[in-house]
Amino acid sequence: MRLVPARLFAFLVAFFVAMSLLAPDLALAQAARKSVTQLTTAELMSLRRGVATMMARNSAPRTSADFRRSWIYWANMHGHFGTDCRGPIAGAGMAGVTVWTASNSAETATWCKCEHGTDQFLTWHRMYLYYFERVLQQASGDPNLRLPYWDYGTDPVLPAAFRATTYVNQAGQTVPNPLRVTARRAALNSGTSGLAASTTSTSNAMAATNFSTFRARLESAPHGAVHCSIASGGCPTGLMGAVPAAALDPIFYLHHANIDRLYECWLRVSPSGRLPTSAAILDKTYSFIDADGALKQRRVRDMLTLSQLGYSYTAGSGCPGAPAVAANTEVAQMSPTELGRGVTSVPLTMEGAPAAAQGAPEGTSRKAAPGATARPATVVIDGLEATEVPGVLFNVYLGNRAGERALIGVIDFFGFDAGGTGGGGMGGTSGAHAGHGDHGRRFEFDATAAVAALGLSSTRKPELIFEPTTGLDDSTVAQAMASVPAETKVTFRRAWLRVD
Repeated sequence: MRLVPARLFAFLVAFFVAMSLLAPDLALAQAARKSVTQLTTAELMSLRRGVATMMARNSAPRTSADFRRSWIYWANMHGHFGTDCRGPIAGAGMAGVTVWTASNSAETATWCKCEHGTDQFLTWHRMYLYYFERVLQQASGDPNLRLPYWDYGTDPVLPAAFRATTYVNQAGQTVPNPLRVTARRAALNSGTSGLAASTTSTSNAMAATNFSTFRARLESAPHGAVHCSIASGGCPTGLMGAVPAAALDPIFYLHHANIDRLYECWLRVSPSGRLPTSAAILDKTYSFIDADGALKQRRVRDMLTLSQLGYSYTAGSGCPGAPAVAANTEVAQMSPTELGRGVTSVPLTMEGAPAAAQGAPEGTSRKAAPGATARPATVVIDGLEATEVPGVLFNVYLGNRAGERALIGVIDFFGFDAGGTGGGGMGGTSGAHAGHGDHGRRFEFDATAAVAALGLSSTRKPELIFEPTTGLDDSTVAQAMASVPAETKVTFRRAWLRVD
């Protein structure tokens, strides 16, 4: 057996390391993206170094490879303020944010291309994170660096590495921490509060069994709810609360890595039945910037699964659990309603089959019989509109007349445009970022477990309860509403409880 000469071996090692950074069509070595709390000291140092390097490239010549690998360039790929994207700067907390206009073919091909409110939301962001990770590796000088995720379902407090104002770099110097920005809620940056359980809950999304419904629900919560909860004044303030500024905050990338992880664990339940199959989705092409600064165009179908992309995720929270058993109930409907400045409760009138067929009389047990067939229940809220973005979230509960209630979801306003519309569609979004629906937003919340727990039926009628919240775990109704202008009105046209 002939041994490979040492110099040749060294050359081959260097060649394959370089190719892992510069050739996107070669599969990356299978490696896991970790929770940020699992990073070693060296990995965290690489993350900070990569982010700092990308930020330093913001001042590189506009047509250079370095500028295409800069922090601002990648933020602009997600969205930016400017006439060719999201219009003039709006919202508080935008110190340092500037207006941009694409000025060359690479910028035109890549800027302001993010997908929200469409079934490309998960596929586009997966591709975006893949190329961002490659640029981050190159910037850090660490080809083994993987983008971590923030598992806020396990640890809702903002990661310590993103709260510190300074850190000691590899040269032993105390320097500003590139992972911290001030345009977040102060209680998050100080670590005195974390995200509320309602903000981070994935139960509504994980109850979905088809791609479109799952995408819409996950995009609303925890995705949109987390965005609005982090922003200094809620949506649409900066940075995380406004689509064109969100990717300027380093926590954006860890948030979206977690959304990608949640997408993956939902897919694993039945990959063949849950992956998108529409040619309109799979044959769509998008352009990105690779680790060498070159423009790359890829089809969705070629970057659809983690096995194609060469990475995996360590285990985290929020993945699908066992399905709940539903109680019998039917459709309830209501007239247009305004959400008040406190807790709003609205009785739901049950329609459908007679009471005897629906359940036991008031005061008797409504627990499902052993072996009973589940009947999935969904609360639909349609035509949600606002005169302006209120800067708060609304926890949504289903309640009974005994005063018991169960949380079923959260209404977010990420990407919501003021003026009484804000986009129709399931999960709170429909169409592109700037799109509007004619009848406001539509939200769907899985209520299967809530209906069973509360014993709801046509004789034990439900209430729909809305409670304003900042999205943090120490929020009170008074605190949430304190910053909402008195003239702000949030209304919805109708809501109902649907049983499949």
